[in-house]
Amino acid sequence: MMDERRDVALAIKSCLDSLMSDATRCDLDDLARFISLAALAAEEAAVAHDPKSVRLKALMATGAGHC
Repeated sequence: MMDERRDVALAIKSCLDSLMSDATRCDLDDLARFISLAALAAEEAAVAHDPKSVRLKALMATGAGHC
């Protein structure tokens, strides 16, 4: 169950990162900041449900898996 929760949090973060990029590109700065906070919360949720969170932080630093 922990892996599933982590995977869902990572998928949500990936989509939020993509939305944030779109908002930034369209000069929607306030929206981009709001989405970045939501992406940060999703990342923290993923780390909280990952016993190997050091590896997860390394993964999050890359652009892998974006939707």
